[in-house]
Amino acid sequence: MLLNKKAAAAVLVLLMICFSACRIPPALTEPPSPAPTGPAESMLPGLLPDETAVPSPSPENGRTVSASLCYVTDEGYLLPVVQRIPWEDGIAKACLARLTGSPELDNELAKQGLSAPIPAGTKVQLAIKDGEATVRLSALPGLSSARSEQNLFTAIVNTLTAFPSVNTVSITVDGVSGRTANGVSLPVRQGRLALNAEDGTVQVSGSAKPLTLYFPNSMGSHFIPVTRYSENDGLYAAISGLARGTELSGLIGCFPENTLVLGAAIENGLLTVNLSEDFKKVAETPGLYSLAMQGVLLTAMKYGSVDEVLFTVNGVPFEP
Repeated sequence: MLLNKKAAAAVLVLLMICFSACRIPPALTEPPSPAPTGPAESMLPGLLPDETAVPSPSPENGRTVSASLCYVTDEGYLLPVVQRIPWEDGIAKACLARLTGSPELDNELAKQGLSAPIPAGTKVQLAIKDGEATVRLSALPGLSSARSEQNLFTAIVNTLTAFPSVNTVSITVDGVSGRTANGVSLPVRQGRLALNAEDGTVQVSGSAKPLTLYFPNSMGSHFIPVTRYSENDGLYAAISGLARGTELSGLIGCFPENTLVLGAAIENGLLTVNLSEDFKKVAETPGLYSLAMQGVLLTAMKYGSVDEVLFTVNGVPFEP
């Protein structure tokens, strides 16, 4: 079965999680037309670009800007969600406010299996000069783990560096830099950070290249962008990496064990993924075929324009 263009568009609109290329456009835009309907709409229920689920003031002039904001899933992973933010002076600070917990926001996010990365009660000051954003946090409640702290810092850094005017971000807590109580280094002139790196790091050196792979959580409610470092890059390497699955807790692989990717190519909007015979076992788990198709689409979209996805087994179109 092909993932048709309408369903593909729904996935792209609702799960526009662009770690490597997401930039907030400098021009103001009008609110988008309603998102297409389709099977992917359940992936992020309520978190549509028009922000039907996240409370927000109505801008007097009706102008909005698109922003990718990182929230924390119930499994502890960062999930960027594209929203329309009512335009105001100091829009970057307004975005950080939407990352900061409050009773109303926490309640709405909890319905989606998400939480705000910046704890409620935290005071956030922001200054931007010559491409450098300086964030001063104060009254930050103690976080229980290094992972929570790293999620907080990564969410701030990636939200701000999505603006064309921000290249790097420095963060202090109560005026102090260095390391937190849990041993996490506070960002200093930090550029964009990898999301949910498999090896637990945010940067690597040498010839390894980052691949962004999308795996569903165990409930199938969110697709999580996972960064894997590999000696190879490109479409084939990414789809092959997706087929190998992941050992990260709370995430599932969508390809049966021993499935090999024999080829992957995008031509005229059609992504064809040729797989070995082992892939046919996908039919043994209800819903797994659909999740595999959506994970492939999200993983492939940085390598070209994809309107449809076709799985083949040894070159023969396959549908369970």
